[in-house]
Amino acid sequence: MKTAVAYVGDIILGRTGEVIGRSYQRELIRRHADEAGIEIVAWFEDEMYNEDVLMRPGVQALLAFGRPYDMVLCERVWALSRSMAVLEVFFKELDRRGLNFGCATTMWDCTSQKVRRRFSPSLAELRPERPLVVRGDGADTRVARPARLNFLDVTKHSRPQRP
Repeated sequence: MKTAVAYVGDIILGRTGEVIGRSYQRELIRRHADEAGIEIVAWFEDEMYNEDVLMRPGVQALLAFGRPYDMVLCERVWALSRSMAVLEVFFKELDRRGLNFGCATTMWDCTSQKVRRRFSPSLAELRPERPLVVRGDGADTRVARPARLNFLDVTKHSRPQRP
């Protein structure tokens, strides 16, 4: 059975200011761990959002945790940051310790997918079946200008017609 330490931190959603609370994150992590056969050996959290991930008290306590574990588990990577540059500092520390990282919720934003690919060996090796550039002679490909451009009249579809 894999072992993990779990981390939660209030996640502030963009301009709305809504917060994904720590208790909600804990519940989703618990469910994910149960389904995936992961034993959570410790929980860490931070109340305040600070972009310097390694300076957060909860992250420092997580990294100082003395018992062995296999991975760090979050509800979503946003609990740490939405910036890959910021996350890489934390992930390099995990790499140095031989630890994996996982999320209970799969998000489809660019950062979440980069993190998912970084820590999932099966995804890291996926490559396109064929090269993106089919023409190998290096010659420029020209696209002919169309004889006529057709545009939809979006004003007819977006406004109700007046009698």
